[in-house]
Amino acid sequence: MLINTFYATKIAKKYESMNKNRNYFSIFAQKSIMDILNNEQKIAVMRVLLDIIYADGRVDIRETAYYSDLLNELHLSSEFEELIQRKSSLIALLDIKNFTLEQKEYFAAMMDKMIKVDQDINVNEVAIYDVVIEFCGIPIPFVA
Repeated sequence: MLINTFYATKIAKKYESMNKNRNYFSIFAQKSIMDILNNEQKIAVMRVLLDIIYADGRVDIRETAYYSDLLNELHLSSEFEELIQRKSSLIALLDIKNFTLEQKEYFAAMMDKMIKVDQDINVNEVAIYDVVIEFCGIPIPFVA
């Protein structure tokens, strides 16, 4: 219970700071994912997003719809889905760590949306986000 209280407090604090920076991710709406990621990077991104989907133990239809939309936007066919499933999450993190700052910020926006899309911000999802941004050096804390 102590861990859940800790994360609940952390999430509440992030909610407060997000209200101040609500439009931060809107700058990415103008760019296409295709413009900034190669196929290997797309696979790494989708692997981590898949981990976020599974983090709360429930797969919501809104999460799978967003995931499917991203696959289409990234022009990743069904043959890539197997590569995504087989990709090691740890290797994906190493790949993401080598992204440019712009790519990292774009990816942070994608993780943010995946966490929020089902309208249930779970502590495990936020924990994955926190680990990813810390390990990969992404200067964007999660804000609910």
